[in-house]
Amino acid sequence: MTLLSTAAGNVQTDEETLQAFHQAGWIKFASKNGNTFVSGQDEYRSRFILHLRQKMNLTDQQIGIVLENGKPPYSLEQVPTILASYSAD
Repeated sequence: MTLLSTAAGNVQTDEETLQAFHQAGWIKFASKNGNTFVSGQDEYRSRFILHLRQKMNLTDQQIGIVLENGKPPYSLEQVPTILASYSAD
C-alpha cells in the first residue's frame, strides 16, 4: 500500500484525479490512522486509466466499459475490441 500523495506522484497525476477515479468506482482506497492508501494494483489500474484518457481520448463511460470487460494485465491493444463488442450488443 502506498500513501495517496505518493501514489499520485508515481502515476504522474494529482490526488484529486485519483479521488475522482475512486468516486467513479475504478480504484479503491484504504484508510489507516487518518491516512489514505492505494494498493499497487490500483496504482497500475490508475496508470491504465490515464492512458485511456490521454492516449485514446476515451470518455468516462468508455473507460468504465473497458475496465468492466478487461482483465489485468491491461493492454491498450484490447480496447478497440472491447468497445466494439460492447457497441454490438
